[in-house]
Amino acid sequence: MAPPNSDPVVGTTLGSFKIIRVIGRGGMGTVYLGEHKFIGSRVAIKVLMDRLAGDESLVARFYAEARAVNLIGHENIVNIFDMNVVPPNRYYLVMEYLEGQPLNYLLTQAVAARVAIPILMQVCDALQAAHDTGIIHRDLKPENIFLTKRGKTENFVKVLDFGLAKLLDNPSNARQTAAGLIVGTPEFMSPEQANSTPVDGRSDVYSLGCIAWLLATGRLPFPQRGLTDLLVAHRSQNPKPAHEVNQAVPRAWSDVITKAMSKDPRERFQTAREMGQALDAALQSTGETAPIFTPPPAAAPSPAPGQPQPRHAARFKAVVSKLDGKSYGELDCTDISKGGMFLSTQGELPPVFTRLKIVIPPEKNLGLLGEVVRHVPADQAKAWGMAPGFGVQFVELTPTLREAISRLVTGLPVQPRVEQPPAHVRSMDSVLLTYRDRVNGDHYVVLDVEPEANVAEIRGKADEALKALEGLKARAEAAQKAQLEAAIARVKTALDVLGAPGPRARYDANRGNYRGVAKCLLGGLGPLDLERLRQDFLVEHPSAAGSAHVKYLASKAYEARNQLKEALDACDAALKLDPLNLQLHQRHAGLAKKVQDARS
Repeated sequence: MAPPNSDPVVGTTLGSFKIIRVIGRGGMGTVYLGEHKFIGSRVAIKVLMDRLAGDESLVARFYAEARAVNLIGHENIVNIFDMNVVPPNRYYLVMEYLEGQPLNYLLTQAVAARVAIPILMQVCDALQAAHDTGIIHRDLKPENIFLTKRGKTENFVKVLDFGLAKLLDNPSNARQTAAGLIVGTPEFMSPEQANSTPVDGRSDVYSLGCIAWLLATGRLPFPQRGLTDLLVAHRSQNPKPAHEVNQAVPRAWSDVITKAMSKDPRERFQTAREMGQALDAALQSTGETAPIFTPPPAAAPSPAPGQPQPRHAARFKAVVSKLDGKSYGELDCTDISKGGMFLSTQGELPPVFTRLKIVIPPEKNLGLLGEVVRHVPADQAKAWGMAPGFGVQFVELTPTLREAISRLVTGLPVQPRVEQPPAHVRSMDSVLLTYRDRVNGDHYVVLDVEPEANVAEIRGKADEALKALEGLKARAEAAQKAQLEAAIARVKTALDVLGAPGPRARYDANRGNYRGVAKCLLGGLGPLDLERLRQDFLVEHPSAAGSAHVKYLASKAYEARNQLKEALDACDAALKLDPLNLQLHQRHAGLAKKVQDARS
C-alpha cells in the first residue's frame, strides 16, 4: 500500500470528519479512517474511485450499498450512517469503524470446527436477514467477512461490502449489472453466476459453502488460476468432501459443506437459515473439537543415490525430557524444519504447551528448547499413514542454534566443517571421509554450497571438487579408487542438476526452495520454460496452487493494512508451496524492497 501522504484524500475533510489514513481498498473505492473534528469519534469512510464517478450506473450501485444495508438492519452487517458527495464528484459513505481483522487472516491453515462453525452461523444469520428483505450479497469472500470482538464473543461477525448486492425486484438490475463483465469473485462464485443466469439467495449459500470448504481444509476448493478454468470448475466439477482432504474435519460438518456446494440450487439448503441450523447441529454432534493441524508427512523410503532428497531426509534420534527432569527417552525424529520437529513415540505424549529439552543428535550434544504444539495419537496416525507422536515448535533459538538446525534440515553436519587444506595436500583417507559424509546429503550438500548459491558458484565448486578427486586417482589404491569414482559420479550428478537453470528449478521446486528458483530466473530461465515446469509440478502436487493462493490472499490483506513484514512472510509461505509461480516471485521482490525501504 502506498504511504498515506501519497493519497490526495488523506488529510482532507469530508463532512464533519478529517481523513486520517487508508485502511483498505476495494473494487469500487478506497476506505479511510475518519475522525470527527469535534467529538473525536471514529468512522470508516468509503470513497468511490474518481475514474468511476462519471458513470451514473456505478454511482447508483455505490449508493445501492447504503440502501441495501439500511433495508436489512442486522447486527452482523456493517452499519452505514450517511452518504454524501463533495462537489464535483467525490461520492462517499460513512460507516461504523471496526476493530479487528478479515476472515482471511485466519487462513494460514485449516480452522477447527469449534472456531469456524460459529463464524459461519453468524454469516448465515446476516444472509437470511438480507434475503428476507429481497437482497442477495453476490460477492461473499473471506475479505468481506470481518471479525471483531463484542463482549465475550471473540469472533463477532460483520459482513461487509454490499456494493454488488442486488435487490431482487429492482427493474434497473440489468443496467447496473452490465457495468461489469463478471459480478462477484471467481474463487467463490456460484454456478448460476458463472453461467450469467438469474440468481437468488441460494447463490450466497453456495459461496458460503466454498468459504466453509476453505476453512475446513486450508485450501481453495478449485485451485485453477485462470478465470475461464474457474468458471468451468464451478459449473461442472465437485471438490472432494472436506473430510477426505483433511481427516480431522468432522463428518457432520463436511456433509453440510457438500450440500451447500451442490451444483443444482434445488439440492442445496434452500435458505441461509436452514444452512445455519445444519451447522449448529453439526457443531452440537461433534462437541469440542481439537484445533486442526496439517499432519506431518509419512515416512518415505530413502531416495536412490543421485535422486532428489526430500526436506525431511535427515532423520535421527533425539533425547527428550521435561524441564523438571522427567525423561521421555530417546525418540525418533521423523520430520524437521527450521521451525520445529515431529517426534515419534508409542508411549506417553507430553501435554500440549509443555516445554521440553531436546538433545539432537545425542553425540553432538546439541540442546534445544521446544514447546509441544500438537498430538497425533495412534488412531489419527493410522488414518494418516504415519507413526504416532507429537509436534514440537522450537523456542528461544539463538543464531547459533538456528544455524545448526538449518544444517540438519539439509543433511549437513551439525557443526560447520572446519576449513581444511586443499584436497591435493590432505591425506587420501581424510578426503574420502569428507565425501562419505557428503554423498548421503542432497545435491547442495554434495557440492558444499548453500541452497541460495548462484549458478556460477555452483559450477565453480563442482569444478574444484572434480579436479581434486581426479588428481587423487593417480596415487590411489584399488579400493580407494573405487570410492573416488563413486564420489566423482555423485559430484557430476549434482552438477548436472544444479548447474543448469531448468533442471535446478525443477529440483528446487520439489524441495520448496523458491530462493533457488529465483537464482534460476536470474541465470537465464525464461518465463515460458518456468511455466512449463510449473504445470508439471502442479500435476504432481495438485493442491499446491490452491494452498499457495490462500497464503497469497493473506499477504494481500496484510499489505492492505500496511503490515509489510507480515505480508512478506505470507508471500514466503506461498512461494514454498508454489515455488515456480512467477507472479509470486514478482510480488515477493516488490514486498522485499518495500520492507527494506521502510527500514532505511
